[in-house]
Amino acid sequence: MLLGALVPTFLLSRLLLWITKRWNGGVSRLLLVHIICGVLAVVASAYGYSQTGAPDWSHSPVYIVAQLIWLIVDFVRGRRQSQPAS
Repeated sequence: MLLGALVPTFLLSRLLLWITKRWNGGVSRLLLVHIICGVLAVVASAYGYSQTGAPDWSHSPVYIVAQLIWLIVDFVRGRRQSQPAS
């Protein structure tokens, strides 16, 4: 289930990071983009897994964890890019 959540959260976060690439916000840009992506992914999954038309929030933690994984990956990548080559 986590693997299925990693793909859409990755695609959504890359799309929003690409849209906001002109904003040189650093950590605040990363946090804002990932918070927005997390909210969108959770809401989309709640309605996507719904059987009766009412949102099913039971799958939300999986999408939150997937989004946190991509946030950590982006933090690590940003830190590596900002360090001078030795």
